[in-house]
Amino acid sequence: MKLCPIFVVALLLLLGPAAYAQNAQDEPTPSYQEPSGPSHLGDEAPALATDSDIETRNVLVAGFSMGAAYDNRGLYHTGASPYYSSDTRYFLQPSIGLRRRFSEGDWTLSYTPGASISQHDPGDSQYSNNFAGDLNWKPNSNFQFHARQDYSITDNPFQSVGNVELLPALGGPFGPNYDGVLPQTRRTSLVSTADLTCRVAEHSAVGLTGGYQRYDYDAVNLGGGTLLFPFVNSDVYTGSAFFSQQLSPAVNAGVQLAYIDIYSRGAMVSRTQAPSPMLFVKYTPNAHLQITLYGGPQYSRTRDVITVGGLFSTVVYEHRWYPTYGGSLSWGGRRNAFDLQGMRRISNGAGVLDAVQETNAGAGYRLRFTQRLLGEVRTNWSDEKGIGALSSGSYFHSIWAGGGPVLELKRSLALRLEAAYVHQSQLGLSTAFGNHFLLQASLDYRFHKNLGD
Repeated sequence: MKLCPIFVVALLLLLGPAAYAQNAQDEPTPSYQEPSGPSHLGDEAPALATDSDIETRNVLVAGFSMGAAYDNRGLYHTGASPYYSSDTRYFLQPSIGLRRRFSEGDWTLSYTPGASISQHDPGDSQYSNNFAGDLNWKPNSNFQFHARQDYSITDNPFQSVGNVELLPALGGPFGPNYDGVLPQTRRTSLVSTADLTCRVAEHSAVGLTGGYQRYDYDAVNLGGGTLLFPFVNSDVYTGSAFFSQQLSPAVNAGVQLAYIDIYSRGAMVSRTQAPSPMLFVKYTPNAHLQITLYGGPQYSRTRDVITVGGLFSTVVYEHRWYPTYGGSLSWGGRRNAFDLQGMRRISNGAGVLDAVQETNAGAGYRLRFTQRLLGEVRTNWSDEKGIGALSSGSYFHSIWAGGGPVLELKRSLALRLEAAYVHQSQLGLSTAFGNHFLLQASLDYRFHKNLGD
């Protein structure tokens, strides 16, 4: 079915409170726990999950998804007047994930490859390889270390880094910029993150976070051999220092000094550095609900190298103040779950622009109708505006919405139907990426083995 953002928001407003009343149970008042540790700003976004979806900590998960996907702009034709046409692709995506717990923490390894072939052009194949490793180490009650490594190489326009078994998606103020469906090209993504938290008092902690991201894109021929569209490759360095205080059993608050450094490698070289002091608060009244809010000013310093008349180069600096803020809400009960996210930040331009000021919002809702039938809908809106001299005035907008039912034929076998619509618009770019309407049907097999305690 075809869904619009207004419908999804209305669904959340109407069903959310009723769902909460239906699923909430009397729970003991939460006790004081350790101050907020890794991912205290929602750097990892938990998947929509009801109680029946929760995985154990020692588990092996393996499976595959196979089916067909229709895209109204799925096949590109070169020539004197290049154009897009609809296409159906047949795909196979296996996956495997392993999580093990040890006395001082746990580790997770996950690998999800995939391939598809075009119905109308058998020579047009797409592939993807997504790998992730995650480590949580807690040698004692005062120290906690978390590290995660994600790697993705793909030419599937709808694939993204961090889409693997057993691990949550990457998000938050330092997360990758997923927005936009680009023309088919090989994309290589590397995302490394690490967090160290130290408890300095019974309810107080200090911490450091750091990260590195690298995004490389192959150029795309969009004009029958005459027009070459170059994407913007980038390296992103992130870091922060924070102090966290548990104000009550359910409330954690603190202050953070964050920093992001974006080095763009496109037709011109651009570098943006942006420190940002922020306040944050995390509210966790029970095991079902979690709310995170953060915000503060962000100072941007951009250095662009501009070639004048092809004869000489000059350096141009841009200095600006921007607000940065965001938040997330996630809730999961016995039969349903929903989440809301929103943020405004400086990030890389997802291969389309240099550094951008990005405003993003999204929502999702998951409902188990019966023991075997469930459904999920999700929507996302994004607005990106260039902030450097090279991209000033340029923008990229995207909005998409979709979802569908899942029928569990057996405990490990399910039939999934999905529909989605993607709307894209831009200014100041050398090509139009266009809108997409998608339909997909797949048979999903998932083997789940509990490895014990």
